[in-house]
Amino acid sequence: MTYILQDLAARYSTKASLIEIGKSQGGKSLWAMALSEYAPNQHILLRPEVKYIGNMHGNEVVGLEVLLHLIEYLLTSNDTQVYQLMNQSRIWIMPSMNPDGLEKSIYGDCSSAIGRFTLNNIDLNRNFPDYYGAALPSSIRAQETSAIMSWLANVSFVLSANFHGGAFVVNTPLDRYYVGKNSISDDDDIYQMIAHSYVNRTKETNAGCSNEFINISYVIRGADWYEVIGGMQDYGYFNYGTIELTMEISCCKYSESNSLADYWNYNRDAMIEHLLQAQRGVKGLVLNENFQPIPSTEVMINNRKPVVKVTSLGEFWRILLPGTYTLKVLYRGFQIHSREITIENSLSPLNLTIIISASTYLPYMNMTTEASSTITSTSKNSSSNIFLNLKILSSLIFLFIYFILMKEN
Repeated sequence: MTYILQDLAARYSTKASLIEIGKSQGGKSLWAMALSEYAPNQHILLRPEVKYIGNMHGNEVVGLEVLLHLIEYLLTSNDTQVYQLMNQSRIWIMPSMNPDGLEKSIYGDCSSAIGRFTLNNIDLNRNFPDYYGAALPSSIRAQETSAIMSWLANVSFVLSANFHGGAFVVNTPLDRYYVGKNSISDDDDIYQMIAHSYVNRTKETNAGCSNEFINISYVIRGADWYEVIGGMQDYGYFNYGTIELTMEISCCKYSESNSLADYWNYNRDAMIEHLLQAQRGVKGLVLNENFQPIPSTEVMINNRKPVVKVTSLGEFWRILLPGTYTLKVLYRGFQIHSREITIENSLSPLNLTIIISASTYLPYMNMTTEASSTITSTSKNSSSNIFLNLKILSSLIFLFIYFILMKEN
């Protein structure tokens, strides 16, 4: 795999940049290929970042194989959608998140767990910090997990998918029941549309699947299938607002080579179309009157959570379905701007530049969200507070004059 990636990066150096995200427990490189028609080695203002990850479980190899095919296809194809994708996005592809497990896995093994875990026996899809602090199956943070967490903290991904094997189903958040028995995220409308779009573009690959995977319309919210604590999907969604899905694309985990090409053909068009979904909705800049980014700002749509962090350059992206929404800008948790936006049914996002004067947000600079009740109380009782402050001020002036006169006498 390393040789293939290095060879492609060398042959297509203007469109591909091979980056080591980190190391596995066994010292193997965690490679990610960054792809774009121009400047693949850097972030370009308002160009969305999207990613695919495969082989999180080392014995689930079909995802790795289709991602290697996808890299080559993006670099060589003259397809119109590929041209659009490569010109409008930077695509990151990590074929294997668990190269140590891959090395231990067994060719042709459809169902066992050999190779699933890291060298120190950690399931990587149970190893990410839980948003509400629930205990994880392992108290050890895997090196591979730490590498991905650092990557996510440094690149503002808009859209992501993680490819698995062992079933044929698209899994959406939420992966566990955080409150009661609710598995529905605030962005469930987006998830359902994108997930069904993927399935509708994929030829059926459910040969050999048990009935467990046949009667769920091929799309399911994770917790309604089985609960996962510490999953990568919910981690990226809750912490960064990334629209993350888990694609189970083969019922056999390590298929023989004569069927691997079929899986690529089954998934190719769906994988391209999925990445183009990052062009839906709204994107833009949040700046002050001097056209400088405003730190500590976030964008909220209606009252949906999670909110999306504005980047250090002032950028934001939000995938949305057609409709009318209220876009809010938050500064340190306080709302400083609001406007109504209308999203069309298009793969060309609404592009906004939002200018907010410093006088609007500077009063909140040294405040914490805990102070919001004080601000509310102050606004509700402004008349009495002003009267009280005038009384205090007049008393201080009286005392000052009194002491001046006493000194002169």
